[in-house]
Amino acid sequence: MIEVEHVRKSFNGTQALDDFSLRVKKGELVGLVGPNGAGKTTLIRILSTLLLPDRGTVSIDGTDVVRNPASIRRVVGYLADQSGLYQDMRIRELLEFFADAFHLQGTGRNDAIENALVRAGLESRAEDFVEGLSFGMKQRLMLAKTLLHSPSVLLLDEPANGLDPIARVHLRSFLKELNSQGLTILISSHILADLEDICTHAVLISDGKNVVDEEGNAGIALRQAGRKPRLFEVELLGGAEKAAAALATMPGVQVLEAAATRLRLSIDGPDDHIADTLRTLVSAGITVTSFARRGSGLEQRYRAVFGGNS
Repeated sequence: MIEVEHVRKSFNGTQALDDFSLRVKKGELVGLVGPNGAGKTTLIRILSTLLLPDRGTVSIDGTDVVRNPASIRRVVGYLADQSGLYQDMRIRELLEFFADAFHLQGTGRNDAIENALVRAGLESRAEDFVEGLSFGMKQRLMLAKTLLHSPSVLLLDEPANGLDPIARVHLRSFLKELNSQGLTILISSHILADLEDICTHAVLISDGKNVVDEEGNAGIALRQAGRKPRLFEVELLGGAEKAAAALATMPGVQVLEAAATRLRLSIDGPDDHIADTLRTLVSAGITVTSFARRGSGLEQRYRAVFGGNS
């Protein structure tokens, strides 16, 4: 769905993107992770047609972003890191303004506006002024505005910045719902716990370049689209390579790490796949001393790569 190949972009001699590549499959919810100044915002602005790359190719759903920006804008919804709202407009008036900007017409236009009000939870406040909304409600309004034209791809740059914990919960729930409906989402955020909760994958970036974690992974699998993550840490009495080989052909089981006495596994599918995995190890003669579910440890892996920098 999103393909970025060897993209470079500089500003006044400073390299913002340096041979960066990225692939996001249809239906994935991918987090873009890296320190301040890593190039995340530059990449998202290129994808949203607001910036041109100096070199490289960028396409969305097979359409070149540089050659066909109008086509891209019809399928992409973009939420900037510092979203501007017209404070002196009424809520419905603002949505009408952006519906016209998206060239929506007729009953489709009216339906889109009503759906946006419902999505933002503002149907009872449609005639209130925007300036009277809390920060969290303004962000919900901006996201609903971004979805007015029913995009198939959503580009979000730090959408949770400044939100209180309750508003972040609502945002995560909303993004999960959109993703379950088939939207492909690329999100940049420094709030790693949120990304770990909602994303299918995380991609690492620093100094405009692709970065691999200490295990050599440029992309970190967090969950399968539409499913909760099932990540397990397995302690063994040696034989990690033998254990990994025993699991190699099991559907839905991915070995993320095989150390001397430890396996880290991602198990996809129904709960009985977990029991089947353990049975497979025991049947292969592997002595398992611990089989415990773990989080993906995105924050720990971030710190290992970037040293805690943000």
